[in-house]
Amino acid sequence: MKKYGIGIITGMLLGISSVMFLGSSSLGTGADRYEYISGSTIDMKIFDKRTGKMYVRGRDFVTEYDIINAYYRVRTYSLYEE
Repeated sequence: MKKYGIGIITGMLLGISSVMFLGSSSLGTGADRYEYISGSTIDMKIFDKRTGKMYVRGRDFVTEYDIINAYYRVRTYSLYEE
């Protein structure tokens, strides 16, 4: 009976420790914040995982899509600044 009790306690401790170690996550440095979405060669799409916004860069503008709040904003920029 003593071996049976020690086996139960050992099994419980191994189970609890495996759940703790497998469930723990390390804090990221921000490298996993942005995700590049491949598509056409003209547009470049980047998704921000933290805010839920997607940025699409075309030839003359950058469009910011907010998926959570359902709006978009177009920002123009000059390719050749003087």
